Amino acid sequence: MEITAALAADLAALTEALDEPGADLARTLRQLAADTKLAVGSYLGLTVRAAVSGKPVALSTLDGAAAQVRSSLMIPLPPVVDGAAALGLILYAGVPGAFTDLAADLAWMSGRDLSDFALDHHLTAPADLDGHDGLAALSLINQALGMLIAHGHTPEQADRELDDWASRTGVDRHVAATHILAGPDGTGPNAR
Repeated sequence: MEITAALAADLAALTEALDEPGADLARTLRQLAADTKLAVGSYLGLTVRAAVSGKPVALSTLDGAAAQVRSSLMIPLPPVVDGAAALGLILYAGVPGAFTDLAADLAWMSGRDLSDFALDHHLTAPADLDGHDGLAALSLINQALGMLIAHGHTPEQADRELDDWASRTGVDRHVAATHILAGPDGTGPNAR
C-alpha cells in the first residue's frame, strides 16, 4: 500500500502532536497496512479518526477506487490523551465479509463485545482522501486563530471571526485560514 505524501505529512504532524519521543505513526500505519493486506487479501486502505484540539480529524488512504469498498471494520481505540475524543481505525476491503474473522478475533483477544467493532457500517469511503480533514489543514486553521489572537481577539472571538470570514466568502475554514494567513497584516483581505 502506498501512503500518499499528504497522508505522510498528516502522520508526521500527528506524531508531533502526540509528543511521544520515538513515535513514528507513519511506519506504524505502513506496518499495519502490510499486516492487514497479508491477513485480508482484498484490503484496500484505512481511515484513522481522531480529535485534535477538540476538532475531528480524519486521515485516509485507499489502494483502489473508493467505489470498490465492499467491506469495512471500525476498530475503536482508546483516547490518546485526557479529554480527546475516542480514536477509531476503519479498515476497507473489496470483498464482502472480508473482516468477519478479524472482527471476531479482535473481540476475543480484547475481551470486548463483537458489537464494539462496527462490521460493514462504513462502506462509503471518505470522499476526499487528501482533502481538508487532515492535520495539515488543522495546523493552518490553528495558525490563523493564533494570528487573530495575536491581533487582539480572544480565542472565542478568533474562532468566530474565522467562521464569519469563511461564511462571508463562501469557503471552508481551511481556505479561510489560508487567506487570513496570506493577508499583509495576518488578518486577510476581508477580516474586520
